[in-house]
Amino acid sequence: MGIGKRIRSAVDSLGLTLKQAAERCDISYSSLQNWAGGHRDPRPDALISLGSQLGISIDWLLTGEGPMLRGESAQAVAATGEPANPREQAILELYRALDEDAQREIQSAAEEKKRLKTLEQRLQELEAVVADIKRLA
Repeated sequence: MGIGKRIRSAVDSLGLTLKQAAERCDISYSSLQNWAGGHRDPRPDALISLGSQLGISIDWLLTGEGPMLRGESAQAVAATGEPANPREQAILELYRALDEDAQREIQSAAEEKKRLKTLEQRLQELEAVVADIKRLA
C-alpha cells in the first residue's frame, strides 16, 4: 500500500471525508485528493499537518509500519475530532487487540449492518410513497 492509500485509509478510519480532513489540516482539498489518489506525493509540511491535526503517525504514513494513529489519538480521536467517550475507547481497545482477520470480520459486519439500515430506510420511504399513491387514487 502506497502513501496515497495510507492517507485515504487513515482519513476513512477517522470517519472524515477528504474535504473535512483538508479543512482541519489547512490543506487544499485538491491537493489532498491528489495525494490520496496516488497522483502526487505530499509535501513534508503537509505530512506534519496530517500528523499533528489528525493524530496520524507520520512513520506509518511513510512506511506503513507501526500504529496508524499516534499516542492519545490512537485511543481518543473520533470523527468529530473530540476525545472518544469511554465506551468508544473500550470498543477501540478491544478491536485493536484482535488480529487482522478478526478486525476485517468486524468491519465487514458493521458495513453490512449499515447497508441494511440504509435499505430499511429506503423501504420505509417507498412504503410511504406507495401509501400516498393509494390514498390519492
